[in-house]
Amino acid sequence: MALYRDPRDRRVFVPKKGGGVALNFGHSIAWVILVLTTIIPLAIVLIVTIGVLT
Repeated sequence: MALYRDPRDRRVFVPKKGGGVALNFGHSIAWVILVLTTIIPLAIVLIVTIGVLT
């Protein structure tokens, strides 16, 4: 799946043809949203899981 990346498009959330929205990775705020909603929670879960298992 290709990422939507158009820095000229001012929208951060872009409607998809089949419904829903996609992030416009041409803007830095889209990367911040990705990190805050995916990568940091995943890191927290991994750290807690490792802590519980050891």
